[in-house]
Amino acid sequence: MPFYVTLPSDSSLHYFPNNKISSFVTQLPAPIHLEGKWEVGLAEIIYPHTWYNVNEKNHLFGFDLGDGELITRKMPPGSYETVPDILKAMVLPSHDDKIGLKFKDKNKHVKIKTEKKSKVVLQEGLCNLLGFHPHVVEGVEESSFVADPQAAFPILYSTCKCPL
Repeated sequence: MPFYVTLPSDSSLHYFPNNKISSFVTQLPAPIHLEGKWEVGLAEIIYPHTWYNVNEKNHLFGFDLGDGELITRKMPPGSYETVPDILKAMVLPSHDDKIGLKFKDKNKHVKIKTEKKSKVVLQEGLCNLLGFHPHVVEGVEESSFVADPQAAFPILYSTCKCPL
């Protein structure tokens, strides 16, 4: 006879005040006595999106507005839901006439267009979210792979420890 037990991370804070969402112990309301051999499996995990996809390790990029002077920018760390959200945080209104960043929803690629001698310097990390390899963009260029705001976090691992 199969059955399910739901174990919320915050249900036993009275007994286990050091519980965290990522590591917790749950006090059952009543003991479960099992006879014979049983197999235990994780049927479902719900994990809230609480991490930053742009952080202190992947937030650098640069501009050269055509005067040969590199302007290094740090994107504010945060959780950017969409690629357009990332692009909006990158561009300054004063750059509009020299640098254009556009997300192409149809193929999920980013198009960068620079005017005259302007350049965009894509650093390791942030460029991956936009579908580019690290390099300097001059002229018009489309990302070589799909832009994905969660590219830095492809897998969520879960482990269950069951004391014997």
